[in-house]
Amino acid sequence: MNAGIWEDLYQSVQKPQMDPVITGFNANIDRVIPLTPGLWRSFERHTVPSFDAILPRLKQSMRYSAADEVVISEPSEYLPLSEYFSRSGTLSLGGQAGIAAVHLHRLGIPSVTCALPGTAGPKTLALLENAGVIPLTFASGANNRPDVIHLIFEYTPHLVPLADGVVPRSNRFIVSPVHDSSTVLIPEASRDFFRERIGACRRAFLSGYQYLRTEREFVTAARQIRLIRGVHPLMRTHVECVSGAGPDVMALMLHHILPGTDSIGLNERELGLFMQVLQARDPASAAMKPSSPIACVRDAIALAGATGVSRVHLHTFGYYILILKSETPEPEVSRNALLLAARVAAETAGPGEQVLSREGLRAYEAVREMYGPDETLGIFRENDRIVLLVPTCISQNVQKTTGLGDILSSTALVADRF
Repeated sequence: MNAGIWEDLYQSVQKPQMDPVITGFNANIDRVIPLTPGLWRSFERHTVPSFDAILPRLKQSMRYSAADEVVISEPSEYLPLSEYFSRSGTLSLGGQAGIAAVHLHRLGIPSVTCALPGTAGPKTLALLENAGVIPLTFASGANNRPDVIHLIFEYTPHLVPLADGVVPRSNRFIVSPVHDSSTVLIPEASRDFFRERIGACRRAFLSGYQYLRTEREFVTAARQIRLIRGVHPLMRTHVECVSGAGPDVMALMLHHILPGTDSIGLNERELGLFMQVLQARDPASAAMKPSSPIACVRDAIALAGATGVSRVHLHTFGYYILILKSETPEPEVSRNALLLAARVAAETAGPGEQVLSREGLRAYEAVREMYGPDETLGIFRENDRIVLLVPTCISQNVQKTTGLGDILSSTALVADRF
């Protein structure tokens, strides 16, 4: 396929008018640390406290150039690690809800509210307010709580040998402490107040469900999503997934959270974890080895069918896949939302030239051969689903990987009409 047709389409995409948004429920401070050869040698020499248990996961992440996260449940294990790096890197706002909120305000949405039921500390709140976001807290004494700091190790390829078939790219590895479920659940006494404060919102970008543990908590969280959806007939909710949760939590998300939302955002790793639960696959099949574009489409369709959601957005290196219900009007609007998100994410990753992903163009050709011909460029039909695939544009000067998934997912959500 001639890349010029995609380049022309990218050039024609305009940012639409976008409605007020709520994000929730996780915002924290990220300590972003470049993973230099010297730091990597210190990991291999076992000189960093509490890191030996994490090292195999980091090596796997680097071998596959795939983002990953380890959540440490014991404060006594996380504290020495956090203190060791207390003078390293740079601090910025983190958490999916926090990152998305700041980005969406910069994108031009006039009113962005970030709901934080439990734990935002003073620095987190200040960063949100200084960025023009409205923090919505429910518990007294929020400013007296300490900020929660996550460690984000950003690495470039080739510090370790890559696995066969892996396209080298910069990525990140996250080490974080476990959060209490109160960070996700709005106090029952505050629900009317919450509903009033988000009455003008028409999009909700929701996350943090990996911090829930019991089935009762998941049932409460699902009821909370229904409350948000009920604010207005045009409200659409979106759940952004993570790969740091264990299989039990993923199963509870699949059973309670995903069927209750309108839209799901996830990467290839997270899709594999859900397929492991959904289809009782061997855990090894959810490893980081890359899947073919056809396998990604099939799994995304399977997830859409199992949950009944209107929209599944898979973002992986080089291309984005979107699965919509067959009755979705104007799928071209959804495709253009993906293109806008790709352009915005590339601009965030680094300044300068952007190029179309070769992997993305090859993925488009493979899907076109399987499901084509296109109804219009990048849009196909498979039984009762619309399948969209767009090759992404990529920055030639990547300087940032942290938060890119949240940025592109939230951009595509607010620019879409479904």
